Amino acid sequence: MTLSIGLLGLGAIGTVMASYWRQHRLYVLGRSPQSPTMATPPLERTLQYGPDIRASHPEWPETLTLSLPPWNHQRLDWLVITTKAGDTLDALLPYASELHQVDRILLLQNGMGQHEQVAHWLKEQGQSCELWHGISTDGAYRLENNSVIYAGLGDVWIGLPSAQANGLPRQNTSRLPHTQVVSDILTRQRQKLAINAVINPLTACYRCLNGALISNPEYRTPLHSLAIEIEQLYQHQGWPLPDQLPEQVTQIALSTADNRSSSLQDVLANRPTELDHICGYLLAQASAAKIDLPLTRALMDQLNIRSGLPT
Repeated sequence: MTLSIGLLGLGAIGTVMASYWRQHRLYVLGRSPQSPTMATPPLERTLQYGPDIRASHPEWPETLTLSLPPWNHQRLDWLVITTKAGDTLDALLPYASELHQVDRILLLQNGMGQHEQVAHWLKEQGQSCELWHGISTDGAYRLENNSVIYAGLGDVWIGLPSAQANGLPRQNTSRLPHTQVVSDILTRQRQKLAINAVINPLTACYRCLNGALISNPEYRTPLHSLAIEIEQLYQHQGWPLPDQLPEQVTQIALSTADNRSSSLQDVLANRPTELDHICGYLLAQASAAKIDLPLTRALMDQLNIRSGLPT
């Protein structure tokens, strides 16, 4: 079945996903809707496959050039949003009157908190499109020339929140490639959030690759202490983790040693980070539970990030 997919936010992960979906009808949504009569040229992105991916998939080319046409109000099976979490509502607002053309919205982003904001906004707008949650463990980063390096092959899990999960069976005819539909997406989101809440702020603060958090002796203690702090919050909240968090972040930092976290990429490019929806989200949850996260708060202060998320 050929799907009609709109992409709002064509950064690193958006480009990676476009490469998997290029056999479908793909469209790019800009920051404002285009008139159907406007002649807008396709948006081009170049994807470069890193050595690890080339080793596991030698049949793939070294580079892939994608040419994606603008969306001109065609019916969409999926609208996939890969903007920064904090930009989600601003990116959607110009399309408020167009969402009757959209069956499903997928938020494929780091962080948490934006899902509830979008769900509330959709209800206010009287929109009935489904709101899906998604997380990706693919490793990718964008270069200054807008090409993207696909550094590490990962998984993409998507799912409906528990209140809508009974709608899962009827989605089989609209399955997105390179995704796995799961019924426990919230648990997976929290588990990824815990990893990101340790690795992302530390790499952004130290301006280092993931592996340096282990190879540099000065960074190991902050890594372990921060992981313990986050783990204790999760234990208090009853949020399950698959293993002890210090061991998890150590293993992931080693296995992604040459990767640049998204927060490091943002800091180096002088862009806003998503830490407000990662560390800031946990600080809001901890505040509601009357728990202090001094290390997390100190990192946010050092990076001049203030949490504005509701609890």
